[in-house]
Amino acid sequence: MGYTTSEAMKVDCLIDSRTLGRNSNSKISTLECTDNYLVSGTFEGSYILTDVSDPDNVRHLGEHQVTNHIDGITNHVIINEKNQELIVSSNDRKMRIIDMVSNKCKNTRESEFAVNCAALNPNNANEIFITGDSTSCYVVDTRENVKDKQLSFSSHYDYGFGCDWSPSNENLLLSGNQDSTVKLWDRRKPRQALQSWSGALGFGDSSTAGPVRNCKFSYSGDYISWAESLDHVGIIETGSLLTNRSDVQSRIQKIDFVGKCAGLRFTPSEQGNGEQLIIGVIDCPLGGILSYKLESKYKSLDYDFEF
Repeated sequence: MGYTTSEAMKVDCLIDSRTLGRNSNSKISTLECTDNYLVSGTFEGSYILTDVSDPDNVRHLGEHQVTNHIDGITNHVIINEKNQELIVSSNDRKMRIIDMVSNKCKNTRESEFAVNCAALNPNNANEIFITGDSTSCYVVDTRENVKDKQLSFSSHYDYGFGCDWSPSNENLLLSGNQDSTVKLWDRRKPRQALQSWSGALGFGDSSTAGPVRNCKFSYSGDYISWAESLDHVGIIETGSLLTNRSDVQSRIQKIDFVGKCAGLRFTPSEQGNGEQLIIGVIDCPLGGILSYKLESKYKSLDYDFEF
């Protein structure tokens, strides 16, 4: 499904914290990026907004405080460019909708638990799939604050840190929790997961598995990837999980490295004919950014001509 090379390159610095006013000594708690914007959340309850639409002219748009709560860590951020808004989940159990132009809070939604990860419905920006300090995951409508209208998905045994919504099938949802399991859901059948498997990658025995901290659908929705907190990332074809529900472990491609996984994300490449899996690794001597190439099955064959 993928391969790597030994090539390395220098990564450009987009933000020099020494130039910041309010957050010069802040640690980054979460990152979110699109083609146009980069948002860096902090442990002090704020975020830094940067315009990255022109790689040669990156512009700092400001530092903004979301909450002054003592437990107000910025856990997760969604950039909704269509509505020009940020959806900020903080550890004070509140999710805030922030206007990107004025950087003012438009709406606040309070939960019974801290939301650690959220994913937008690709076809309805008002619907969000959330997971956090709860054994259940939920689909919520940001326009409503009515708890009994939430769609609940329950079968994990520990708190959640990763979730995603399929970009190609709005009925498919993904969750990864501290109980070392990854679950694929059909929103039409929330009582039972379509597929559930151990996130164990370093060892075959699920009792030795680490917590699942990240899980993502690929840009096309053809693949699913997830990461243990340390050393291991797994990837599997989405279609195989839907057609063959047995022996999942034998179909997993494992990626091993040394260090904590800071996050993972798929990005399109080769004019949409391929994708890259980007993995952030935190380790003093060996940390960095790993990039794996995934070629699309729809890509035309490469031909070599000799004259």
